[in-house]
Parts: sequence; structure tokens; C-alpha cells
Amino acid sequence: MKLLFTIVLFIACRGASFAATDEWKTSLQQQLKILETSTSLPQWEKSSALLKQLADQHPGEWLLQYYAGWSYTQMVFQAPDDKASSYCKTAEPYVEKALALQPTNTETLTLKAYWLSARIKVEPTSSVKNGPESKKYSEKAIEADPSNPRAYLLKALVVYHTPGIFGGGKKKAHPIFEEAQQKFAAFKPKSALHPTWGLAILQESMKSYQ
Repeated sequence: MKLLFTIVLFIACRGASFAATDEWKTSLQQQLKILETSTSLPQWEKSSALLKQLADQHPGEWLLQYYAGWSYTQMVFQAPDDKASSYCKTAEPYVEKALALQPTNTETLTLKAYWLSARIKVEPTSSVKNGPESKKYSEKAIEADPSNPRAYLLKALVVYHTPGIFGGGKKKAHPIFEEAQQKFAAFKPKSALHPTWGLAILQESMKSYQ
């Protein structure tokens, strides 16, 4: 009887665990679908707060840490200066936690590169330090998975905004943007929850070459 009770308890706990996982995955997917088409900063603020809440509730899930960090990083580039700095600070611990959970994952490395670029936006004087750091993380992301288009995109953006005297500039960034374009055309996410963002940023960046 004791053995039977233990087995039943184990099955019940496993069932509850799977249910909790399904719940956060469903919630995450809902918010990502909303953000996929939204250009409204208030909507991004609302969805980002929900993603942050999910990440806090499930600290061991790297995807939740990733998306909490990503959404606030994205808002840095949408928001006025007085809000951008706050978003960047909010994003940081989630970006770092995602990277700590998945230190060799191409997506967490790319996110760190993206956050460093956001840091430059809110504090331009940090570009001397954070520019090379962002490039370093994007190159690590490429090394981790050469098929990840977001890694090439971030590297191209850093090179584009680096003065020519330091080895950057529009002309040098162009072939990297083109490589990112090829990678996006061939890219297939590992699941419905894995990152797919970046194409719109690439398309906007490529307009400067038309």
C-alpha cells in the first residue's frame, strides 16, 4: 500500500509539473504573437511586464529569462530617452540570467550582443567599451551556430556604427548584412517558442544601401 501511494504521488507530481510547463509555454506564445505585430509602446510595456513576471516565476527556464531580457532590450530602441535607460536596466539581469543558464547558446550570446548595443544607445560614451564587446559576443554566437541570422545582424550593426578609423563603417558592414539576409532566408526555428526576430531590423538597415 505504501509503495502504491508513493507511485501515485510521483505520477501526480509529474502531472502537475507538465501542466505548469504547458501553462507558461502557452502564456509565452500568446505574448510573442502579440508582440510580433505590435508597434505600440504601451502594448510592448504590458507584454514585457507579463514576460518579466513569467521569468520571475520560473527562474530556471532560459527561454523565459531570454524573452524578458529581449523585450525590454527591444523597447530601448523604441522609447524616448527618459524611458530607454530604465528599460535597459530592467533587461540586464534577465539577459545575464539567460546567458548563465545557457552560456554557449547562440541565442543567449546574440541577446547579450544586442543588449550591449542598447547600452550604447542610452549611454553613447560607453561605445568605446561596449562596441567591441557587442561584436565579440556576436562573433561567439556565430561560432556557436553559423546558421543563426541574428548573430550576423548584430555583428553587422556594430560594424556599421563603428567609425572607419577603427575598422568599421557602412561599406564594411554591407557584406555582413548580406550574409545575415541569406541566413534569414534559410532559417528555421527549433520550435514555435525559439527566437525568430530580427528580419524587420535587417530590412530597415538594408534601406541605407538602396
